[in-house]
Amino acid sequence: RSPHPAAPPPATPPRDTEATEAPPLDHDIAGEDQPAPAGEPPPAPGKIPVEAVDAPDAPPPEAPVSPAAPTPLPPAVEPGPVAGIPRVPPPEAAEPAAVAPESRDDETDAAEPHAAALDSELAEILEDVPSTPISTIASRNAESYLDEGNVYFNVGQYGLAIERYNQAVSLDPSLVAAYYNRANALTRNGAYDEALADYDRALELAPGDADAFNNRGMLHLYRGDYKTALSDFDAALAIDSQDSTVIVNRGLALLHDARPADALKEFVRAITVEPRDAAAHYGAGQAAAALNDRGAALRHLSQAMTLDPAYSREAAADPRLVSLQGDDAFIRLLRDRGARQ
Repeated sequence: RSPHPAAPPPATPPRDTEATEAPPLDHDIAGEDQPAPAGEPPPAPGKIPVEAVDAPDAPPPEAPVSPAAPTPLPPAVEPGPVAGIPRVPPPEAAEPAAVAPESRDDETDAAEPHAAALDSELAEILEDVPSTPISTIASRNAESYLDEGNVYFNVGQYGLAIERYNQAVSLDPSLVAAYYNRANALTRNGAYDEALADYDRALELAPGDADAFNNRGMLHLYRGDYKTALSDFDAALAIDSQDSTVIVNRGLALLHDARPADALKEFVRAITVEPRDAAAHYGAGQAAAALNDRGAALRHLSQAMTLDPAYSREAAADPRLVSLQGDDAFIRLLRDRGARQ
């Protein structure tokens, strides 16, 4: 995750069971077999690991609500070079297509093993999909549609996933996981209004769901509604005050709302909770640069690039770091870290 998302994060396994009203305290949960941290209640089974996604530099196309006009959402979820936050899988947006070089036989040969590996992985995952046409199965229940939707979600077939979640909701209107997972799939497809409605419904059914608050907050952030985004992040932190991903997202909302001093405090707070959070260090570097604190900016950016070298590419083209352009130490940092990738 990074304050400048550039590509969608990898699809994460959606929830496979209904969320309970007990607040989920561990955003890294991958399933119900993972033990909860000491002293915390066990998380809801099958919860999708929430990712921290940084706000784009411009509002998504045709976003109805956009008071401050942030920059548009880049492609979907992989927030920039670093995978790890959305928390909310942002919608897939098209990046400017790069001009393809002339075809070369050695490049084609190199790509074939990768394509074969993807085909093999896809075939293995799709083994879980019923081979019998859905229309001929007499006893389908909501959970079976939910499970099938999750399979499609995990291979990037969001339209098919949404169809299955629709079936699950029609059979069981109280199935929280279906609303939550459908909201994530709708977000990937750029259907913000529908996604917000599903997060609203999920929170009506499970008001203690911190991940849903966080994801809904990210959608408000994409639309430039920073006040509402902050409200949702505050609600998520009221459930789990030590969730560094949500703290980083709160810092991003403040940064995009032109409040760098407040944003810096949030990023430093996230670093205190999770010292190896690269996105928190990068955000702190951005905020410090906006405050013309060159030393702090370089220190945090260096740490971010050490934890995740991909941030060197991010920083090289980051408009929020314009105050560092031409700085010898910044140039050396970009060169040294970039050479290690």
